[in-house]
Amino acid sequence: MKVLHTEQTRQEYVETQIARFDSKFHFCKVSIYDVAKHQTIISRDMIIRGKQLDIGPILCLGTRNGREVDLFRLQFFGSRLLRYASKVFERESHSFISRLPRLESIGRSEVGNISRESVVAVEINPRAARSDICIGSFDEMPSSWAHKFSVVFSNSFDHSQDPHQTAEEWRRVTRPGGYLILCFAEGVEPTITDPVSDLHLADILDLFGGELVYFDDRGSRCGYSEVIVRLDNV
Repeated sequence: MKVLHTEQTRQEYVETQIARFDSKFHFCKVSIYDVAKHQTIISRDMIIRGKQLDIGPILCLGTRNGREVDLFRLQFFGSRLLRYASKVFERESHSFISRLPRLESIGRSEVGNISRESVVAVEINPRAARSDICIGSFDEMPSSWAHKFSVVFSNSFDHSQDPHQTAEEWRRVTRPGGYLILCFAEGVEPTITDPVSDLHLADILDLFGGELVYFDDRGSRCGYSEVIVRLDNV
């Protein structure tokens, strides 16, 4: 793991991240097929361990325009028809988009009323504001979210200002026995907008601990490496 240490104040860091996300706001680097794979892996792990399949709520961190939130909600809690339609209407054009976005907006959750079947998110860019997205930093989340989520997903860990602080915060909001799904690019250099780079499996395990459930080197549809760990002793 490489970390770019800068003299940025917290406010300067936030402004940099908002500007960066603004330029990439319409990008979604998550495919419905990625989320379906993650669900299958987690369900299989729970069955092997003799656990009841009771997953939720789910949290997505650094979600840009929020499409990945919709995908997790549809895949984990939506009808078979909606899941099928999401696959049919997805296409790749620099990122993954839907040709029928209104379909994926059905049944969005509310950040202020989180239930077991809720899927919510945190995004630093105010443009992302909607009922299921909390506008703010993913390393300063509400105190009431402690040990709340059974699945936490992100492909934005590289935007962290302090990887150790961020990892601690993400562990805080994950319930004991919950799953952390991380996707990241390998072999890249840190920048002012992506201060944490060149992550590897060993870095993730050092930062988060837990039990490794799954790893695939550059296995996602966009070529990110994927790690799923179970945080039994949060």
